[in-house]
Amino acid sequence: KIGLFDADVYDVHGLTVVTRKRREHLSDDDIQRNKALVDGFTKGHGNGIGETLERRQSLLPPRTANVTFIEYLTVEDQCYFGRPMIVKEDKRHFKAAVALCDKFPIAIHMLLDLLEVIAPFRHFNKLREFVDLRLPPGFPIKAEVPVLPTITAQATFQDFVVKDDIPAHLFLIPREYKEDPSRFPDI
Repeated sequence: KIGLFDADVYDVHGLTVVTRKRREHLSDDDIQRNKALVDGFTKGHGNGIGETLERRQSLLPPRTANVTFIEYLTVEDQCYFGRPMIVKEDKRHFKAAVALCDKFPIAIHMLLDLLEVIAPFRHFNKLREFVDLRLPPGFPIKAEVPVLPTITAQATFQDFVVKDDIPAHLFLIPREYKEDPSRFPDI
């Protein structure tokens, strides 16, 4: 039982997030500088905004490929032009949980529509993708989904009532309201 609702709880195992970063376009100095910037940011030493960037020498151009257009189209394996690919791959394994209720007063598609409005906030997309999967029947009254390695998003409906008799005056915008243009710059 979660809040006022009886629910079936499901644990989801085997979620794997794979991150691949290509680095062939970076010099060794660039990689070290990026690591130092990320380390400084995670330790609270700033984000590098406002710092002057030094102009650096470009990397040498990649070798020219001795492949014709027809050979490129008909090759069995992947054919790369340019620098050899340097890829750093990071795999993280996560667990998630969802509680589903058969007798919830709204349908799951209504929640998905709401999450679509929230989607401009990047990490809510992961929650939407999880809810959008083929779940067993029922409304997800509780979901725990990892959004970062150390942060889990949790959404819970504990007490929910559908009301049809909401007065119209509650939806009026007060005359003294001033919109802050910097509040939601992406909308």
